[in-house]
Amino acid sequence: MERGGQTGVCCDDALTPGAYLTDEVIQAVLERQCHRCAGCNAPLAPGSTHFDLRQPVICGGSPVTENFTALCPFCHRNLMRRIRERFAGHRNK
Repeated sequence: MERGGQTGVCCDDALTPGAYLTDEVIQAVLERQCHRCAGCNAPLAPGSTHFDLRQPVICGGSPVTENFTALCPFCHRNLMRRIRERFAGHRNK
């Protein structure tokens, strides 16, 4: 499949090309979460909102709109720490 190509799924499940989020995906995620952080429910501020996959691709997730989540900087930092710790544990086994 070419980068950014469609996979035959409905538009809500369309793959997001590469690491770039479209304005439509960003708005859909923010509206779904009522412009609040998925981790701590704090209001999200423009310019400091982080968008991540609930389940990373490396863990079997897919880059579909429903898998994206919006986080405040604090919750994003904690999520990244937990992911790093999870994969550090896999390397030590």
